[in-house]
Amino acid sequence: MRVCFYGTDEEITRICERPILALLGPRRTQRVVAFELSNVSVTVDPYGTVFRLAAELAEIHREEVNE
Repeated sequence: MRVCFYGTDEEITRICERPILALLGPRRTQRVVAFELSNVSVTVDPYGTVFRLAAELAEIHREEVNE
């Protein structure tokens, strides 16, 4: 799935530094879901205050994380 994150330079840099993101799941049965970022692109607004990171998110299954 394609997602976008908006934030400051520091916030976007923190996201880019991590190859795997852990996000809270939608239900209590699956509390944390791991995703891998790919095809990342970062753009900035004309005033340079807000950055936009667009990327593909692919869910990583428990077996893949343990390898």
